Amino acid sequence: MTAGAVAFLLALVWWLCFFHQMLGDDVKRASECFYSTTMECKIGNLIGSFMDIPAYDPVLLWIAGAMMGLGLLFYTLAPRG
Repeated sequence: MTAGAVAFLLALVWWLCFFHQMLGDDVKRASECFYSTTMECKIGNLIGSFMDIPAYDPVLLWIAGAMMGLGLLFYTLAPRG
């Protein structure tokens, strides 16, 4: 579960850094790109590929969610004693 939380924070920081370099303080316009890749996000990733930070991909976010979910499931099902 902890690894999932760390991966989530990494995805959040990556998203913020990548879209902040393109949009500045108006990064909220790219909020849909945090969890999905729409056509606008693909265009932003194409433009952003010429910048310093690698293009954001929401796959890390989904992996983080799966890791946290599995961690919570294992924690819930673990024998107590």
